[in-house]
Amino acid sequence: MSSEDDTILEAARRTGDILGLSGFSLTAVLWQEVDFPGRRGAKVITPHFPVLVGSKLVISEILRGRLAAEDWGPILAPSLIFCRKLKRRSTVGTFLRILPALLILTGFLVLPEALASPVPLIVGLIVAAVVFFVLGVYSAIRLDRLLVLEADKEAAKVIGSVSLIEALRKFEHLRELDAARGGEWPEYGDHPSITKRIASLQNP
Repeated sequence: MSSEDDTILEAARRTGDILGLSGFSLTAVLWQEVDFPGRRGAKVITPHFPVLVGSKLVISEILRGRLAAEDWGPILAPSLIFCRKLKRRSTVGTFLRILPALLILTGFLVLPEALASPVPLIVGLIVAAVVFFVLGVYSAIRLDRLLVLEADKEAAKVIGSVSLIEALRKFEHLRELDAARGGEWPEYGDHPSITKRIASLQNP
């Protein structure tokens, strides 16, 4: 484990204590572009929103060696709040939003008579399931974006909005530097952009 990893883990533990979030036992920092490499459905790690996977803190490789020690606390605070307080709402909300599509598809699997229905009805139900699924996924993405903004505001109440906004602006500066060199930051759709996070903090 590098000295940078040690610094980040210490910042995470200290920030968790400041936020009143007990029980975190982070053991390692993983520098990678997705949360579960090699697995189907792996999510891209948004550079400005690290995630927790078990006892590991997953951070985008783009950031390795680019942040000062004092920047880690503010940027980790929303991630810790999201994991401890809001992740369950995200999981349950996502399930409820795709549930109609799952019920329609399950009906075809467990009710043999459903397959004996007229073809137009079957096609209509399949189309409905697809529509419900797409709308559910879109709604779930919007929910997660709102929850990230909620985590930002909860963090700002404790550590101060100024420190969090300053950290986000440093991230935006790094993103612009990389863009000027032809490199694009990976973004996952269920996280709001840096500018939206800053705007939300400036307009509580």
